[in-house]
Amino acid sequence: MSFFEIKNISCIRGNKLLFKNLNFKINNKELLVIKGANGSGKTTLLKILSGLLKPISGSIIINKKNINILKDEYFKYFEYIGHENAIKTALTVRENLNFYLKIKKNLTTKNFEKAIKIFNLKNLLDIKIENLSAGEKRRISLSRLILSNSKIWFLDEPTNGLDKINTVNFFKILKQHLQLNGLAIVASHDEIKIKNKNINLAVN
Repeated sequence: MSFFEIKNISCIRGNKLLFKNLNFKINNKELLVIKGANGSGKTTLLKILSGLLKPISGSIIINKKNINILKDEYFKYFEYIGHENAIKTALTVRENLNFYLKIKKNLTTKNFEKAIKIFNLKNLLDIKIENLSAGEKRRISLSRLILSNSKIWFLDEPTNGLDKINTVNFFKILKQHLQLNGLAIVASHDEIKIKNKNINLAVN
């Protein structure tokens, strides 16, 4: 049985049916890429998978358990990076990273130092988020993937705003994550050269 599975998920936003009876399975070391034009429901699907929205029908199964049974325990399994960077703009980069470590109860300097190195954050640590560029903010947001050690990554256009070097660095950590028994579900317009499954959401 697959580690993560959705069964007959349907969703309506406003008066629009985005998808009906959607099914897929994904296991350890696998990457699923969600494809589709703007308005097809890629972001909505990721929010459903991460528990931020509820579908009108269907179920989400993780490790043989329905997430409705797991409740808050489900959030320990994954990291969700959406369009919004979800960082505190009045705090410095260092304060944001430390705040997130405390939330995840993952106070390890090893992960902190790794995140700083991979996303080139050393010279930004004492700068407030509100003074950073869009690309720099995205790097702070993506650093949560390293800080959290979560098994599942839900990523919505993760490379938006990144320059070439940091895009390459992101795909390196994604590949490492999969090699270490993680799994990921990604909506992206970028070409992903890592072996993947994919689903295509049509605009209805």
